[in-house]
Amino acid sequence: MFKGIESKDCRRMIDCFNAEIKLFKSGGRIMDYSDNPDKLGIVLNGTAVMVRYDINGVRSIMESLEEQSVFGVYFTFTASQRSSIEIIAETDCEIMFVRRSEITKRCENACQCHSKVVENLLELMSEKAISLNERIEVLSQRTIEDKLISCLSIIEEKTPKGRTPQIPFSTTALSDYLCVNRSALQREITRLKNSGVLTFSKRKFKLMRNHDSDI
Repeated sequence: MFKGIESKDCRRMIDCFNAEIKLFKSGGRIMDYSDNPDKLGIVLNGTAVMVRYDINGVRSIMESLEEQSVFGVYFTFTASQRSSIEIIAETDCEIMFVRRSEITKRCENACQCHSKVVENLLELMSEKAISLNERIEVLSQRTIEDKLISCLSIIEEKTPKGRTPQIPFSTTALSDYLCVNRSALQREITRLKNSGVLTFSKRKFKLMRNHDSDI
């Protein structure tokens, strides 16, 4: 959110926005969207997940949030009476909270930094829209195999050249993200490994397209 702004100006903007920094333990609830419609969160340290619970209490992971990720109703998802959305700490986290009204209000000094933050937020909104389209692409697949391959392909495409792709979830969390049964997903991963389509070690993986042999 503060991309392109010098560190001294960032500190000044944080004071201007009346930002609040809190620490959360792994597994703790960081925010419930229904209770905080005006609040944005920025992950300073650690990782978290965006979790949706439907009317029947079924849990789905909407998004993995790493350091520098931003979340909030303003530019992500809106909870309804049929579901609730929470941010849960996957590891110990340090989160900075800012009220959107503090960001979007007219700056009395008309400073360039404030305009840059708003510009960055608009860019983040665009990135979130792309992320949502990718999730729709994954969930629209008919089989567990197709959902898994689609998800892994997207992660692989985003991984910088020279690095090994890595799933940002545990197997349990991945099953929640794909909206499939955990045991069925584990069986599918094992089948794809045995058939030479996929190599998998902890969270790192490689898709063996056309069954190439280089690992």
